[in-house]
Amino acid sequence: MRAGGYLPASFLDWDGHVAAVIFTSGCNLRCPWCHNGALVSAEAGGPAFGDIISDIRRRAKFLDGVVISGGEPTLFPAIIPLLTLFRELGLPVKLDTNGTNPELLRRVIAEGLAAHIAMDIKAPLDAASYERLAGAAVDIEKIKESVRIIRESAASYEFRTTFVPALHSRGDLTEIAAQLDDDAHWVVQCFKPAGCLDGGFLEKEAARPEFIREIFPNIKIRG
Repeated sequence: MRAGGYLPASFLDWDGHVAAVIFTSGCNLRCPWCHNGALVSAEAGGPAFGDIISDIRRRAKFLDGVVISGGEPTLFPAIIPLLTLFRELGLPVKLDTNGTNPELLRRVIAEGLAAHIAMDIKAPLDAASYERLAGAAVDIEKIKESVRIIRESAASYEFRTTFVPALHSRGDLTEIAAQLDDDAHWVVQCFKPAGCLDGGFLEKEAARPEFIREIFPNIKIRG
């Protein structure tokens, strides 16, 4: 079984942590602007999980944790055993997710398998807006349920929205902010035209942090 990719050490994927990053392949969404477009298909081309785990074991004392990203990690068949293994190794895990699998998130949180959960909020929380950003039909009630589970039960969490000027309006951002009503845990990320699933988005405008800051002077901005 192979991963979609692996970074032995990253200073960028978990704030305040030096973390190994495992990318799973496969996703149930088709966001045209996705910067990990190569991971969306289920065809994993990265290293074997056994080799990754051996490397992390060897360097565990130099790491603050492990990030599991994707793709969509909650689709990975062995996600629970993988998270359990890192807990046994004493390595905290940050789990990235699109929030389409609230049942698995509930289990992960209940069993204490993730120290931090980062959930993407792609658009205002209605089905039409979500489909426009995600490139696929989405059960919006599952997204809302994941938000509720994380907010009520996760030990540490963030919601993050990638602002894509070609697809988002100013009103979209203000609506997301109002629906979440959780500024302390909301991060707005700046779209950059690189690695996109839809090659047409390589020509699209990058998001400007200054524009976001004008609207939300107190929101955390990345990029």
